Amino acid sequence: MKKCIAIIGVSILTAWTAAADDLPKAGAYLGYQYVRFMPGGIVPDFSANGGGGQFIFHANHWLGAVLDVGAVHNGNISDFNLDSTFINFLAGPRVSIARSKRFSPYFQALFGGVYGSSSTRVLGLPIIDPLDTRPPLVNPDLPVSTRFNTSETKFAMTAGGGLDIRINRHMSFRPIAVDYYLTKLRSLPVGGAEDHQNNLRYSAGVTFLFGGEKPTPVAQTPPAPRTKTCPDGRVVNADAACPKLDITLGVNATSTEVCQGETVAVTPNLPNGANALSYTWSVNGQPVSQGPTFTFGTADRQPGMYKVGVTVNGNNFNPASADTAITVKEYLPPTGTAQANPAQVRAGEKSSLTASFQGQCGGTIQAPTFEASEGSIQGDQFDSTGVQFDANNNAEQRKTVTITAKAADNKSVGTATTSVEVIKGAVVAPVRLPDVLFPANNSRVNNCGKRILLEQLRSYVERDPTGTVVLVGNTSNDETAANLAMQRAMNSAAVITAGTGVCLSVPQSQVQISAPGADQNGVGFESGFCQASVPKGPAGTVDARRVQVWFVPTGGALPASVTNNQAASAMSVSGLGCPK
Repeated sequence: MKKCIAIIGVSILTAWTAAADDLPKAGAYLGYQYVRFMPGGIVPDFSANGGGGQFIFHANHWLGAVLDVGAVHNGNISDFNLDSTFINFLAGPRVSIARSKRFSPYFQALFGGVYGSSSTRVLGLPIIDPLDTRPPLVNPDLPVSTRFNTSETKFAMTAGGGLDIRINRHMSFRPIAVDYYLTKLRSLPVGGAEDHQNNLRYSAGVTFLFGGEKPTPVAQTPPAPRTKTCPDGRVVNADAACPKLDITLGVNATSTEVCQGETVAVTPNLPNGANALSYTWSVNGQPVSQGPTFTFGTADRQPGMYKVGVTVNGNNFNPASADTAITVKEYLPPTGTAQANPAQVRAGEKSSLTASFQGQCGGTIQAPTFEASEGSIQGDQFDSTGVQFDANNNAEQRKTVTITAKAADNKSVGTATTSVEVIKGAVVAPVRLPDVLFPANNSRVNNCGKRILLEQLRSYVERDPTGTVVLVGNTSNDETAANLAMQRAMNSAAVITAGTGVCLSVPQSQVQISAPGADQNGVGFESGFCQASVPKGPAGTVDARRVQVWFVPTGGALPASVTNNQAASAMSVSGLGCPK
């Protein structure tokens, strides 16, 4: 044990000076093995000693493969007169950590088999010759022994790791390697009560390394030549003259496009250390200035492209030239286009306006504003409500309105135009049907009135289902019943909206009701064939006791005489049902 500790100490000290510049591809390991077997049965735990060897192949810096062969022996297991020998043959992968360093831990898992053999000597039994048929002679006073031999080969594996210490390019020392050692020995006496044994294996030894690249030889440093430093900082041979430098020259301009009247600062782009130089500036090949910088002015120059160049020279440098192009732009006032969306609207509708302007050398162009030849502008919206049409013309009318967009820069204002066509549709006149007449102080719709509502009005509704029915209730001056005009109009509405029996099913939202009472609003009487269906009264009173019946086609306007009208859907018409 003391010898092992001494070897470990010497190896660690030697490892600090070991060369680790190259990585061998393979290695052969030889070393000592100690195994602690744990049968788990009648046979107690026991130790076995021996040796082993490994062949290691490295695929790369961290992954390798291992072939492991070893044998251990125990002469007498706990005075059982039982000696055993175990030979393992295993293979598997190995993962190395920091293999290029002096200290390289590794982990491995190996799989294979184990061959075990046991020999047991039993006292007090006769020695029996299987070929002798005579009865055995037994002397009870003399000790007699018999030896039993058994062996088997079973599966085995190890899992664990160790530490390799690099000594030099051809050798490394392994002070410790510990593995979990699984065996599945069954028929041997050491097999115990289980069909597998959980054992512990310790080993230590030396690995001989070979393969891989050899260390790169240390280059011999030639003697430093005699040199001198030139004025520009370059170091040359002491016997050589200092040559002139070639300059990598460029030109930087603060802007490559300018407007008339603006200036541009132009500077040379020189490497560090380029000093004590002379400068000559030119514009389109004509010398204009000398000095380290140049200001290109455009006040008196025509629009176009100008080439600004510089030539530099110096005692320690070769002449060099470079140039850049600068474009002078002329002033262009704002110009653009305008659009109206939609470009065609009905009278009273609106259109969205947009405009886009471009200019040059006038600064920022402001947001456009709009004007209209007729109608009104609200921000970027054209409102056609104020466009005038011929009030006496009931046919469709069209008028084109010019929209002007304006945008200004710092110098002038630009304009662009577009147009919007405003359309006033043809006036659709309402249709007047005969009046529904009533007796004095009565609001019941008689059969003649029902014929007007259920037959004549029905034909108009069927031809134009989205048209509007207008019912206007009137009374004569001599009638005294309260709300008589409104009740007459609502009863008439019930006839055409109830949708049951003989009644029509015109949507209540398409029926407008008005009840001006005795005020006829200048509308003449249209009694038709119902004049004789009601009793005669004072002159002029029969026709006044009525409900005016109008049909307004889709898109048409209500009669001008109709005031204070409401939709039947907003009134209690539904509760009246279909009048009998």
